[in-house]
Amino acid sequence: MSNKMERDTLGELLFREFGAYAAALDEHGEDWEQTWPSATWPPHTPLAVLQGRFAVAREAAAAVGVVPSDAILTEELRLRQKYRMMFPDGPPALIS
Repeated sequence: MSNKMERDTLGELLFREFGAYAAALDEHGEDWEQTWPSATWPPHTPLAVLQGRFAVAREAAAAVGVVPSDAILTEELRLRQKYRMMFPDGPPALIS
């Protein structure tokens, strides 16, 4: 696998895990900016699992040079929240 392919694959994985963890925090009424850097969830709970998956994905992506800053992750969350507000029933379909 080429370095570019690894970067693309691990970058996609990072943002997919980020999205899952951020969405779960939103659903639980947690503020991403306050919670994610320091939260300690009880073991074997969904938030603990998602936090762990995000941490592993972030480390794996960093190993190949994909290192988005905390500010970039926070901005990505804000964009996702705006998108969900625009389309609360999910993405629009072109053909129904």
